[in-house]
Amino acid sequence: MMRRLGLLAVCLTFPLTASAGPEEEAQAVFNSFLTAFSAADFERVLGLFAPDALVWGTGMRDLATTPEPVRQYFSGGAEGVEPNRFRASTLGPASALVLSDDAVLVSGIWQIQRAVDGTPTVAELRISIAVVKRGDRWLIAQFHNSLRPAP
Repeated sequence: MMRRLGLLAVCLTFPLTASAGPEEEAQAVFNSFLTAFSAADFERVLGLFAPDALVWGTGMRDLATTPEPVRQYFSGGAEGVEPNRFRASTLGPASALVLSDDAVLVSGIWQIQRAVDGTPTVAELRISIAVVKRGDRWLIAQFHNSLRPAP
């Protein structure tokens, strides 16, 4: 009986649950960004960014260093996207580089499908993000997106 109680105490002290590591957490943020962007859920997109994130959107002339230009960009501001006009999808797996338990770089290729003057067009884009753990949340601290050059 004492042996069973000892085993139970060990199991309760060290639960047998699998937790995601930094790479998986960062990949989940990357996938959440694509999903939210495709759904035109820009509040959810913005919620993935740290308040002090550095953002270079594809059409941005200047680097965003505060939340307001990021909000304008993703919610259809002067240099931003127009809601419900875009659909995003990945073209292949993203690559991740774990810098530490709290910082991961993720780079990948994705495409945006949209209508231009009624004609469907596809743009291939390169994306690089730095995902950092702040408290118990993983957030995008740096975002760069640019057109992928033609072959």
